[in-house]
Amino acid sequence: MREYGTFVRLKNIEDAESSFLRLKELGFSYCHLVYKPKEYCKEDAIIIKQVAQRVGVKIVALFAGFYDSYTKWDIYGDYKIAGINSKKYGRARLKYIKSASVFAKELDVSDVLIHAGFIANNPFSKEYLYMKKCVKEFASYCKAIGINVLLETGGESPVTMLRLIKEIGLDNIYVNLDTANIIMYGYGSPTEAVVTLGKLIRSVHIKDGAPPVDPYKLGIETVVGEGYVDFKRVFNELDKVDFNGPIIIEREIDGEKQLPDIKRAVDYLEKALSHH
Repeated sequence: MREYGTFVRLKNIEDAESSFLRLKELGFSYCHLVYKPKEYCKEDAIIIKQVAQRVGVKIVALFAGFYDSYTKWDIYGDYKIAGINSKKYGRARLKYIKSASVFAKELDVSDVLIHAGFIANNPFSKEYLYMKKCVKEFASYCKAIGINVLLETGGESPVTMLRLIKEIGLDNIYVNLDTANIIMYGYGSPTEAVVTLGKLIRSVHIKDGAPPVDPYKLGIETVVGEGYVDFKRVFNELDKVDFNGPIIIEREIDGEKQLPDIKRAVDYLEKALSHH
């Protein structure tokens, strides 16, 4: 029996109860938490943890985004400014996500999920080496406090992500497979990504999308079942590597269509995987 969840995006602590209750109304007991305050503090972690326990929600991972909003979410300008390897914003971001990992510890959440930025495919390039240094710094910090780092797939070929993790050599670095990102960024298929990344996949975001048709823009995200992800094949490969974590549905739109689309995604998956 597959367990499903989705994102809980908290703008402020006061919304915690209503947000977790909404998750339960959808029929979910699992979530990835997105919470990006100006400053993380222990008191907030205690409140969120208590509310989640009372409502009956398990926070599987904390998504540690950046506090700044300079990322464009494209496949051009973001090579320079998107990640923890950005020459301009990287140091501040590293400091911020380190504080997020301490916050996760206080939440009793073992996994922190990050978009590291674009990992250069050439392993000898200075960009690749600098990204490796940045990820290692963050992962070492997390390892010291007992936190796992999950790198979200997207702006690199899966084999590049595999290489980066192997070369850093720490046992607390894993992968969050986003089924649509690999397609939307133009790096191929999530089915093959599962084969490449295998048991490093510790969590999964279910999303659908199309390949890019403009070399400067991401491919578009679609409703699950209307894009290019072959979910049946993806789950066949996930079964082969014994992935059995909760399936986190992601729909990156705001407004009233978001919840119906998330429900539709679960219905679609249940049908698509019923003979699975």
